[in-house]
Amino acid sequence: MRRLLSLSVLAGFGSLCSWAGVDTGLLGLVPSDAYAIASVDITKSRNSEFGQYLLARQSMEDQGFQRMIAQTGFDPRRDLQHVLLVSVRPANDGRHSAFAVIARGTFDEDRIAAAATAKGATVQNYQGVRVFVNAKEAHPTAFAFLDTGVAAMADLPVLERIIANRASPATLNSDLQSRIEAIGPENDAWFVSLDHGGALAQHILEEAGPQAQAMQSVTQSSGGIRFGDTVQASFQATTRSPQDANALADVIRFLASMVRMRQDDPRAAILAPALDSMALATAGNTVHVSLSIPEKSLEQLAELRPRHAHMR
Repeated sequence: MRRLLSLSVLAGFGSLCSWAGVDTGLLGLVPSDAYAIASVDITKSRNSEFGQYLLARQSMEDQGFQRMIAQTGFDPRRDLQHVLLVSVRPANDGRHSAFAVIARGTFDEDRIAAAATAKGATVQNYQGVRVFVNAKEAHPTAFAFLDTGVAAMADLPVLERIIANRASPATLNSDLQSRIEAIGPENDAWFVSLDHGGALAQHILEEAGPQAQAMQSVTQSSGGIRFGDTVQASFQATTRSPQDANALADVIRFLASMVRMRQDDPRAAILAPALDSMALATAGNTVHVSLSIPEKSLEQLAELRPRHAHMR
């Protein structure tokens, strides 16, 4: 069942009350202890030139994907409108951070429900909402339709809180909310996080070595992407101190120079002009980065990525 819903959401990349890139109706369902949120305006992204390119490149031969569409009547490339990906603080029992996916779109609820139960999902009732639970997992995941055109999938305790938020929307952390208001309206896809740079630092460590330790100083971060003939990307990080901000800026410069030096890598050649014109600045304990890349260059980068093996 997790594959049924998560594949539907990830394959895509009520009334709508929203700012440009912020669906406030979905945002009101997010649990109050969320510490990271990513949002994709699927409709705007899909209608962009790059979105159309990705749709045209999407393989139609993935048998698992085609079975999912046939069973549920749901094609995320067509039916998704807006998606929120949410991380929630771990419970006191030492579990990993909980997750949630909240989506707006067109759903054939009866067909999706039938497909889920056919795969072993059990049905529970919570505050008048049918909840489809994958009870086979140690920490069950579940999904539910919260309103016409609104679905959510999460760890079961988190999903119950999302359902409860229908009647009384939760209040998000004020820092998280202010970052959303700053980054969301002008971007088609964005993220905000109150987490430290640990996971990102671990990834960068493989490329930059010990210098990536500067990522550990990040206390808050946000970023966004706006599609168009030229794709605009921005990133902002708050660190523990101005010294940490300067160190982080040095790491970003170092990574950019590493990319530019890889003359034998065609991806580096495509990215080099954008990195050369990248705007990077510090102000106190914050770091600001922005860069622009032609949409056609993104297509070239996508062409260089290997296509995923078809799922059986």
